[in-house]
Amino acid sequence: MKAANIFKLVRIAGISITLVQGVLATDLDSTNYTIVGATTSTGGGLLDSVSGNYSMMNSLGNISADPRNYSSNYRLQQDPSSNFLAAQPGVQCFETTTSGSTNCLTGPTELSGGMVALCGVGGCYDKARFEIIEYSNPSDTLYTIAISTDNFVNDVQYIDGSTFRPEAVANHDINDFRSKTDWETEVFNIQGLIANTTYYIRISALQGDFTQSDYSLASSTTTGVGSISFDIDIAPSSGITTETGAPYTIAFSGADDLMAGAAATTAPNLIWLDINSNSSGGVAIVQFGKNGGLYSSTTTQTIASGNGDLDATTEGFGLQSYYIDNDTSAYLGNLTAMTNYSGSLNTVGAVSTTANKIYDGDGPIQNGRVGMNLIAKASTSNTPATDYSEEIYFVIVPRY
Repeated sequence: MKAANIFKLVRIAGISITLVQGVLATDLDSTNYTIVGATTSTGGGLLDSVSGNYSMMNSLGNISADPRNYSSNYRLQQDPSSNFLAAQPGVQCFETTTSGSTNCLTGPTELSGGMVALCGVGGCYDKARFEIIEYSNPSDTLYTIAISTDNFVNDVQYIDGSTFRPEAVANHDINDFRSKTDWETEVFNIQGLIANTTYYIRISALQGDFTQSDYSLASSTTTGVGSISFDIDIAPSSGITTETGAPYTIAFSGADDLMAGAAATTAPNLIWLDINSNSSGGVAIVQFGKNGGLYSSTTTQTIASGNGDLDATTEGFGLQSYYIDNDTSAYLGNLTAMTNYSGSLNTVGAVSTTANKIYDGDGPIQNGRVGMNLIAKASTSNTPATDYSEEIYFVIVPRY
C-alpha cells in the first residue's frame, strides 16, 4: 500500500477519478493498463467501474464480514479478493456432558436439560452436538467441520457429512460440506468419539463458487465415561421411593409363614432396584440363585424354583415383577419385564442357578426403579423347617 498525497485529476479510458489527500492507495494493473496512485475513501462499500476496455473492482475501506481479526477482535480486508470470502463462522455450542442447561439453540426441547437429558446420567461418551453461528452468510452457505484431539497441532480430521464420524484428511471432500440446517437437524451430529477424551472443533464456510472462509476459533468439550448405578432396597409395596441399606433380607414369617400344603404365599416385602445407565444400547438386569430354590440345610430338601403358575403346581418359588418406572423421552430407554416375570396372581419366573434376564432397557435409563414380589408354595412332602432360604444375585449388564 502506498500513501497518496496528490491533488490532480487523472483521466484514463473515459473514467474520471478524483484523488483525495491522506488516504491509502494501491496499484491496480492489467495487461492493457496501469492505474498508478488510485486511492480509496473510508466510506466502505464496493466500487465497480466499467468501460468498453476494462472493469475495475476495488474495496473502499470496508471491514471484513469476519467477526475477528489478526489481533484478537478485528481484521481489515487487505485486497479485493477478500470480498469473495464467505464470512468466517463461529461455534454456537459443542457439548457432551452439560446438565441442566445448554448453549445450543436449535436442538430438541429435551436439550434444555443439557446433554444428560439425551444421553443419560454422565452425559454422552461417544457422541456430541455442535451448532453453527453463520453471521452474515446466506442460508445456502455450506459448512465443514474439522475435529482434533490436540487442538490441531498434529491431529487433524474432519466430520464425514454422511456418517457424522471423524474421517482422515485424505477422505475429506465436497460431500462433507453441508448447510447449517442439514448439520443441526441431526441431533448427535458428531459420533464415534472416544470416552473421556477432550475434542476440539472449528468450522469453515463455503458460499457458492467463491473462496472458502478461514476456520473459526476452536471450541472444546470432553466426552463422558460409561456410567451405571445400581442399588437394592427392601420395602413393602408402598415403598416405591424407600431407600434401605444392607443386609437385604426378606422372610416368609408370621402371618406369611409357608405352610405345607397351603396356597401360594407372597412375601410381605419386595425387592426394589434403582437403575441408571448412559449406555446407548441399554441394559439387561439378570438374576440367579445359589440353590435354585428354597433350600434347608436341616432337611436337605429344596422347594425348587421354576417358571409358571404356582396355583397349578404342588410347590415352587419365584419372582414376579410388580412395579416399573423410569424417565421417558425420545432419547432415553424404557425398562420392561421379561415374559416369564411379568405374570399376575401367582405366576412367577424362575430363580435358577444359571442367569436369567428379568428386565431389559432399550436405551439410556434415567431414574429407573423396579420392584419384585417373591412368591412361594410348599407341598406336604416338604419337611417343615425354619431355615429354607435362597441367596439371589442381581447383575446389571450395560450395552455400550
